[in-house]
Amino acid sequence: MRIIRSIFFALMYFLITSTCIGSDLTWAELQKNKEGTVTIYYRSTEPFLIREADGSLRGLEYEMMVGFKYYLWNKYGIKLNLDWQSQESFKYVFGLIKDNPNAGDLGLDIISRTANREEEVGFSNPYFPDIQVLVSNKSIPTVNSIDEFKESFPSYTAVSVSETTYDQYLTNIKDKYDVDFNVIYKQSSNEILEGILEQPDRFGYMDLPNYLIALNQNLDIKRQPILPVKGIGFCVIFEKGSDWAIPINEYLASSDYQILRNKGIQKYLGNDVYDLIESISEGENEEIVLLLKEKELVDKELYEQSKQVQRQAYITNMLIACVVVILIFAFALFNRNRVKSKANEILTAHRNMIENQNELLSKRNNELLDLDEEKNNFINILSHDLRAPINNIIGLAGLLKMDENLTKDQIGTIEHITSESRRLNKMVTRILDVERIESQSTEDFREIDLTEVLNRVLSNYHQQAHDKKITIALHTEDDQKVFGLDQYLFHVFENLLSNAIKFSPLGEAIWIRVETHDGFHHINFTDGGPGLSEEDQKRMFKKFQRLSAKPTGGERSTGLGLSIVAKYTELLGGRLEWKSAPDQGTTFIVILKAV
Repeated sequence: MRIIRSIFFALMYFLITSTCIGSDLTWAELQKNKEGTVTIYYRSTEPFLIREADGSLRGLEYEMMVGFKYYLWNKYGIKLNLDWQSQESFKYVFGLIKDNPNAGDLGLDIISRTANREEEVGFSNPYFPDIQVLVSNKSIPTVNSIDEFKESFPSYTAVSVSETTYDQYLTNIKDKYDVDFNVIYKQSSNEILEGILEQPDRFGYMDLPNYLIALNQNLDIKRQPILPVKGIGFCVIFEKGSDWAIPINEYLASSDYQILRNKGIQKYLGNDVYDLIESISEGENEEIVLLLKEKELVDKELYEQSKQVQRQAYITNMLIACVVVILIFAFALFNRNRVKSKANEILTAHRNMIENQNELLSKRNNELLDLDEEKNNFINILSHDLRAPINNIIGLAGLLKMDENLTKDQIGTIEHITSESRRLNKMVTRILDVERIESQSTEDFREIDLTEVLNRVLSNYHQQAHDKKITIALHTEDDQKVFGLDQYLFHVFENLLSNAIKFSPLGEAIWIRVETHDGFHHINFTDGGPGLSEEDQKRMFKKFQRLSAKPTGGERSTGLGLSIVAKYTELLGGRLEWKSAPDQGTTFIVILKAV
């Protein structure tokens, strides 16, 4: 059957390549003519490129190439037309560029960049991380070591696509660990998940975004915590030696693409998946990150189960009420004593059932509390244990920098190590600050000059605002003082200004005004960002909350800033107000008693 299928695909491939016209347009010719058309061979692969029933296209790769079109127009005044040609499988997309290339032909199909493929076609720089995980049907037991894998997986069946990295990674496992398992082949990567769900003994490799989407949908799959693969990344392909590498790589390195990419990932994959993929692609331990994400989904499932139990209890109570009404009515029609005795028996049975339901609810709630406590303990231990090695790294980097024989590049590398270590140390300190705030510990208060503290905060964030072309206007008056702790007040203003810069568009302005009314100083932080939705305003002061509004320059957020602002303001004896509406910016007002 496999031979027949291969012959069929070969004939189909010959027919397709013989009828595809393509484009002979080079980048040099386009620069000269100022207008032209390129052909993009693609395959529909959600969420990267989706072809709707009406023929329209959407997805991450589609928006990327449309952005490339407008990038050339805005920067070079070049009008580029895109001719989209749909193909049945990865084999056809790759084969058209490899065996029948034209100068203006491009290929898109979440194509992983490998050494073997680089000998056959040209690749752009990566536009998306290439991370694949080993996924199985939920009925297959989890294995935690290669020995366990070698013992149990020969009896299972892998699902793959011929001539892809999915198949290559499975072949590597067979050869390296001498494991002989059966493999069935699907026509495209879209069918791998369906194949795994078809039978309880199926497994295979999946791209990380598709795995996370399936996990969010509560499908019957699980990740095996072994043998993950992190490739170079997904790339655009073209004829080997093509000069299209020049404008495409220039576009992928631009700030325009970074903003478009971040918005696209949030749109098609969601904020949580975007943050998780960014963390893994930036070098964080993927196993820890994935375990935390999977734990979050387990917590969510437990919460939904708890809500379902509560709904069942409510329905039970309503049924009991109906039973009581019926029994009362029956009591008036039949023998009172006998009906009353029967009703008591029924009520007792239902009371026992309610008690059992309450006991089950209590048990579920305790499980959720234990999980939350376990998470907090894990964060505390991890944060404290990370400080010592981080400080050692900073100290060792300082010693290395003292060597007078270092080159300029070596000094730059050491300074980069020091900067990143300090940034990580600051993140750990921020997490520990949250725990210290919750202990409600205070120190001796004193008079604090608001202008002096605000100027220090502005000094720290001058470069960050300058990088985004944001102007900051500060309006204060002399002798505006409050009673409190300098460190608390500095953290409040620092977090509010940091958020204002993160969520303000490029070239926007931020206003900081200190006004005095009825013996209270009102410190206003106003930005021109996207504003806060009603849902965001309900949960923005909780720890580790990711709001729907996202940083405009791709900055990272721990979700702790506003919770710290609220806690410190409370410790200072003040209160926090805000004014916000979607697309109208946000104003946070810190109100403190004047000295």
